[in-house]
Amino acid sequence: MMLWCGLAAMILIASSPVTRAQSPQADPAKAGNFEQNILPIFEANCVSCHGHSLMLKELDLSTFSGVMKGSELGPVVTPGLPQDSRLYQMVEKGVMPKGGKPLSADQVATIRTWIEAGAPSQTKATDSTPMHVTEDDVMPILLLRCTPCHGLRRQEGGLDLHTRAAMMKGGKSGLAVVPGKPDESLIVKKLRSGEMPPKQGLDDVSTKRITRPEIDRLVSWILQGAPEGKPADAQDTRPDPLVSDKDRQFWSFQPPKRPQVPTVRNRDRVRNPLDAFVLSKLEAKGLSLAPEASKITLARRAYFDLTGLPPTPDEVHEFLGDHSQDAYERMIDRLLASPRYGERWGLDWLDLAGYADSEGGKLAADPVRAVAWRYRDYVIRSLNSGKPYDRFLLEQIAGDELMDYEHAPAVTAEMMDNLIATGFLRMGPDSTNDKATNCS
Repeated sequence: MMLWCGLAAMILIASSPVTRAQSPQADPAKAGNFEQNILPIFEANCVSCHGHSLMLKELDLSTFSGVMKGSELGPVVTPGLPQDSRLYQMVEKGVMPKGGKPLSADQVATIRTWIEAGAPSQTKATDSTPMHVTEDDVMPILLLRCTPCHGLRRQEGGLDLHTRAAMMKGGKSGLAVVPGKPDESLIVKKLRSGEMPPKQGLDDVSTKRITRPEIDRLVSWILQGAPEGKPADAQDTRPDPLVSDKDRQFWSFQPPKRPQVPTVRNRDRVRNPLDAFVLSKLEAKGLSLAPEASKITLARRAYFDLTGLPPTPDEVHEFLGDHSQDAYERMIDRLLASPRYGERWGLDWLDLAGYADSEGGKLAADPVRAVAWRYRDYVIRSLNSGKPYDRFLLEQIAGDELMDYEHAPAVTAEMMDNLIATGFLRMGPDSTNDKATNCS
């Protein structure tokens, strides 16, 4: 009994906050510098997606200045604090490199030690030039932290911060941004004092208070004269590095070519070219087509396949009484023209799109989507009207970009359909508007 008590006491003492060893501060000398220890890891694992030629999320890991600049979401390295550094969080959890092999434990430890040591770099020691900051670097911060109250739809105090031009106009209290003079810019004064964003109501717009590095970036931008960003939709003619030559040979990317119809032995069984393709495969295995179905069986198959409903007795009698050579084809045409056709086949697309009349998501709350039915009806209309498939896809992916509906004298039915089609992008379980799951 005394032995067990002694062991218990030793365990309690060893695990107590008083005696637990504290993590020693990393030694910069042992941590090395960015160029020596960190850049080789990034070059081997990261810069194919986050480098000069391709900067996903506006993140460049090929230089020390790029790492310290961070991504469109803000800083990724906080010197001295690896647990507060988004880059370390991602590699530690194995989330990054995305689609590749996770970094080894030694590589993750090297990154951690480097950040703990203050993220030392040869460049940092020799280059005191301030990092160039443009509109593109600060707009994501403002859009996330400020525009719920000072944006396109809501402009408290007459202040709109959703574009650089709007920022320069200021609001009722005066100029929000004075290029070159951050100390005279009202936005900096409000942020530094903690007056903005307000402490109350942030949960209602699913965001958190602005961070110190984000404020520093905004100050740096104003100090440099609040330079504009790159022109919208800037593109070049270089091939997309994410698509290899092998990828381009995939069958679905090739232009369709009409194949030669195969020759078959039992040509009397062939009604159309498709029959010849099916029959040629069957004959190669010593088989043939099944006996032709009766007219009533054909009618029931066609009705269930195209409308999801059985034929009525009158419709059956009409088909059985039609002895013309194209009786079957004319029945198919009638079914394709039926409103039930779009309802039946639209169901398959709606299932793939994740259509639902309520939000779903991670929480118990399941709010109703009051106008989701508009997307459902759009899909049905598209199928019933015979809309080309490529147009059907284009409208759902980028329908809001197909027409200038914002400046049109009137919103047409086609514009409405284009906009409604983009409901495809929000059809799955979606907790975006739930403050408990969308707080950034």
